[in-house]
Amino acid sequence: MRIKIFIHPESKESFWARLSQKAVSAEILRKRYTPEYLDAERISDIDFDKVFAPDEKKVLLYIGYSPKHTPQELHYLASIGIHTLLLNYEFAGFSGSSSRVLLNYRDAMEKCICYLRSNNKSNIALFGINPDSTPDTLKKEVFCEYLRAEGKSADEHIYYNNGSIENCLNNFFEKGNSYDAIICANDVTAITLLRCLQNAGLRVPEDVYIISCSCSTMIAERTSPTITAVAADQYDVGVQAVSAYTTLVKNPGDIALTVRIGAKLVIRQSTNMMPDNGDFIFPRKAFNENAVDFYGDPIAKNFFSTENLLLNCDELDIGIINGIIAGDTYPKMAEQLYTSENVISYRIKRMYRLTGTSTKTELVKVISPYLGKTERQKNE
Repeated sequence: MRIKIFIHPESKESFWARLSQKAVSAEILRKRYTPEYLDAERISDIDFDKVFAPDEKKVLLYIGYSPKHTPQELHYLASIGIHTLLLNYEFAGFSGSSSRVLLNYRDAMEKCICYLRSNNKSNIALFGINPDSTPDTLKKEVFCEYLRAEGKSADEHIYYNNGSIENCLNNFFEKGNSYDAIICANDVTAITLLRCLQNAGLRVPEDVYIISCSCSTMIAERTSPTITAVAADQYDVGVQAVSAYTTLVKNPGDIALTVRIGAKLVIRQSTNMMPDNGDFIFPRKAFNENAVDFYGDPIAKNFFSTENLLLNCDELDIGIINGIIAGDTYPKMAEQLYTSENVISYRIKRMYRLTGTSTKTELVKVISPYLGKTERQKNE
């Protein structure tokens, strides 16, 4: 089977789109299918009469999102008889022929609150919410339902990321509220907040718990402390997407599918490795559309550059990264890692390409906030 895939040009370089493509590609390879990527600036530029055979069921896997173009493109695809399978995007204003594979962010947020409450954490904040993000809007709604049940005001305990994580941090510290737990919208904001709290003299998890409601990144597994996360299995995203695609193609009728992928609690050091003992239930509500470019924020860009580096590293690369952060020379790294200086040089140049840097100074500036020690740790 040939699986037709369109990745929107405006989303191709985003961390989420790369993860989704990797997950889908892995499952296509496992099933021994053939991926057929349709490369175009706009859907209307593609000649679908050449893409699909006359007797072929017209199904297209659509990855990515553009606030300006995606709604019109979905309407266009429906008008020419193509059934669109959307990956992690729910377009409320679209009633055409389409199916969806969605991460269950409501389930993830419920698990965050349930876990914290089961460990006697009741003064909880929600940090780093993008008000124009569909997933973040849903997380916010679940959190607001919880706050209302507790008789609390939502505005006082939700901190928004309006395109600048730095401004979100400033707002958080200016309010001066004291929390025993903080739910972060994603790993970027969770790790950035962790560093700032540590530099301010607050201990995680002794003084405050941090939990991320997002995909669990490799960086979150390497921080000190490591970050507890409620996340969907990215591999399962690929499995469900390919399964839904084949079901749509093989079914003779015009059916529509909605697959929601549940979240898994990954307990780590930022919540003191405490077990999960509770369960909350929330009513379901509708949510809005994506618009703000979260990935354009400088902090987010550096975070995902570092994550992209780790995804492409082996043990030798990790040793080199540790040496670079420590300020070691090439000869010292070569001696410690039992390799040559030429190999060290070659590997570091590859790291430049993966992170979009060109010097060791730039590389350290990008990765050290996530892989190095905090200023406070250095002084202790």
